[in-house]
Amino acid sequence: MLRLVSRQAPAMLRSSTQSFSTGAAAGGLSDDVRQRIDGIVKKDDVVVFMKGTQQEPACGFSRNVKLVLDFHNVKFRDYNVLTDAELREGVKIYSEWPTIPQVYVKGEFVGGCDILVSMHKDGEISDFLDEKGIPNKYGNAK
Repeated sequence: MLRLVSRQAPAMLRSSTQSFSTGAAAGGLSDDVRQRIDGIVKKDDVVVFMKGTQQEPACGFSRNVKLVLDFHNVKFRDYNVLTDAELREGVKIYSEWPTIPQVYVKGEFVGGCDILVSMHKDGEISDFLDEKGIPNKYGNAK
């Protein structure tokens, strides 16, 4: 259920993010930035755009995402959006999701902190990761 919500959430938020998107990038995302983000989310199995790094999260939401992934022994690649304003604003438009952190699994946008924490609390995260072939502490994927 939650996975379905996370996939539908960007569409539901589209009306609210339209004004954000136009303001953030003067009407959209450049092809260069879109290609860059495409490459990033497809390069590694699990990608997190976060404030700070895995070693030093710079906000509570990023820290919570890191803690959930660490709890499940999920290896992920972090991208610190605080050091790259173009990436920070671009990823929000790319995903149609206005907040950071953002989690991608196998190139698919999963959501932010609230969704990942909910998946963890509801016991859905291991099944989701298994479906994607991502090894995790409580899953069956090897």
